[in-house]
Amino acid sequence: MFEKIMELALKRGFLIQSAEVYNAPAGFYDFGPVGTALKRKIQEAWRNQFIRREGNLEIETCAILPEIVLKASGHVGCFADPLVECIKCAKKHRADELIRNYLGKNKEELKKKNPKALELKTEGMNAEQLTKTITELGITCECGGKLNEAKPFNLMFKTNIGAAEGNTAYTRPETAQGIFLDFQRVFKAHGAKLPMGIAQIGRSFRNEISPRQGLLRLREFTQMELEYFFDPQNQKHLKFKEVENEEIKLYTREEQMKNSEKETRITARELVEKKIVPNEIMAYFLVREKQFYDAMGVKKHRIRHMLAEETPHYSGGNFDVEVETSYGWIETVGTAYRTDYDLKSHAQASKKELSVFIEERKEKIIPHVVEPSFGVDRLFWCVLEAAYRQANKEQGKEWDWFDFPTSISPIDVAVFPLMKKDGMPEKAREIEKTLREEGLDVLYDESGSVGKRYARMDEVGTPYCITVDYETKETGEVTIRFRNDGKQIKVKISEIARTIKKCIKEGKVSV
Repeated sequence: MFEKIMELALKRGFLIQSAEVYNAPAGFYDFGPVGTALKRKIQEAWRNQFIRREGNLEIETCAILPEIVLKASGHVGCFADPLVECIKCAKKHRADELIRNYLGKNKEELKKKNPKALELKTEGMNAEQLTKTITELGITCECGGKLNEAKPFNLMFKTNIGAAEGNTAYTRPETAQGIFLDFQRVFKAHGAKLPMGIAQIGRSFRNEISPRQGLLRLREFTQMELEYFFDPQNQKHLKFKEVENEEIKLYTREEQMKNSEKETRITARELVEKKIVPNEIMAYFLVREKQFYDAMGVKKHRIRHMLAEETPHYSGGNFDVEVETSYGWIETVGTAYRTDYDLKSHAQASKKELSVFIEERKEKIIPHVVEPSFGVDRLFWCVLEAAYRQANKEQGKEWDWFDFPTSISPIDVAVFPLMKKDGMPEKAREIEKTLREEGLDVLYDESGSVGKRYARMDEVGTPYCITVDYETKETGEVTIRFRNDGKQIKVKISEIARTIKKCIKEGKVSV
């Protein structure tokens, strides 16, 4: 399915391989006009859910950080993936992925010859253990060459600030550190009260060893991150009652250890009471993440409790939102209880005071943090997969198409004149102008037959197409075609904007 979706995405302007004419390296994608519109709507939906409705704050920080910042955060010393190199062809591979791919491709053979190998988990393995596993399984490079020992490879892009050498800096590997650095200024300027949520949508950079999975492993990507700062003596959430009875699908540590795919349905209240999550705040955000993914049309998801050996040393608990895709289960959101690690680390390294004063207790504290971190590009791909529909002649669809939720469809409505004569283009242009002024994303198209235009709009997921025909001049009505069933209704020109907005709000894509 991946190939078909990628073909359609490239054909219709969702994606473009970056610097394609130069056969540029993997791990970089541009977003075409349709893809940019979809991505912006996903980001705006996240902004509505996690910033506006929650009363959180949004900032924008620099993408280049001095080395001292990333030494303090631990990225210079620890932000690495295990690298192995082929002795024969010098091709580099990520060791843990190499093992996982080998186990996946040779599952049937291993069931007979070495069933214990299928129980292997690369999570938490150090370089020595990975090397030993590769040797024992006889894994080689694609060219047949042997692989050398696994070594840590730092994933950050290194640069230099200014003309003088020695001012080392890196492009940021996550947007979070900028928020931690700005926290105290934002806190003092915006009420000086906890809890306080500070969010950022921005670009991050990771020099991946072998990015081969389209949008799932990029070297430049967009993150949507929220750092929720709170008093460690008060780990309740003001809105927890709104979600306490909501269920999520939890993939527990116990089931992972058994190599089982069994999921447990559990409420937010039970997560807290059974001490699966560290606090109400974490449970609250896990539910909101689940709701957000449902709204994006991505239904095949679950919350995975990270294994102890995977969890960072500073963390009080980590949970991933995983989505089932054509690649298998992939992580798209990481939710971490980062405690006070980051602020403490930056305070120690900078020798600056980063504590805040709690008026109620008349004392200074360093806040704790819960962080929901979303990968926009991975979510973008999950949205494409979830919305993708194959051609079905019986349903009147002779082309593949996208069934996006109306709230994030890249184009809200298309306007067509039936013919390029008799005043129809002029009237269609008037309608287009009016709808744009009403705040809708509109596309005007007069090329080819109406049937071909409908097909093009289905291929980019446009929910509504308006056709101006010969009757429009006489009756003052246009035809609105609905994407999913292809059925049509007649609407007065004066009622078009109200009708389209109502349908978008209700998510109506069929008559």
